[in-house]
Amino acid sequence: MFIRDAMTTDPVTIQLKTPVEDIANLLLAHRINGVPVVDSAGLLLGVVTAEDLIHRGADERLEPRESVWKENFWISFFGPQGAQRGKAEGRTAAEVMTTEVHSVAPDMHLSVAARLMVDHHLTSLPVVEAKKIVGVISRIDLLSRMKTLENPLQKED
Repeated sequence: MFIRDAMTTDPVTIQLKTPVEDIANLLLAHRINGVPVVDSAGLLLGVVTAEDLIHRGADERLEPRESVWKENFWISFFGPQGAQRGKAEGRTAAEVMTTEVHSVAPDMHLSVAARLMVDHHLTSLPVVEAKKIVGVISRIDLLSRMKTLENPLQKED
């Protein structure tokens, strides 16, 4: 059984300039945990997951900030040169996305996707062919195959 047989085709994707609020709404509307970031040609640039977005909530301080302006001033003045906004402050996909993305090809065996998901604690993987996204395979896709087949992840001889 190959990834192309179980993947979701025509996946939801976003562009680098997609606002974080729109990304959150897409994840909720489609009940998905992540979305690939692509350029205008469909080339995979990164992924934004729910985990990337919850950095915003994790950054909340227990005590109210004395002054956001003062805090930003000191960070910009004493922070590293060319420092970029952290994920917690990111406003677009480009600022919050993960760029080191594990991906699979449609002609790989389902066991490859399953192993990557288990080893790297992933909920889904972009399916890429010629550097373009052609689908997404998720844990749910794998479970669906496991339910319909006796041993779907066993490699064929």
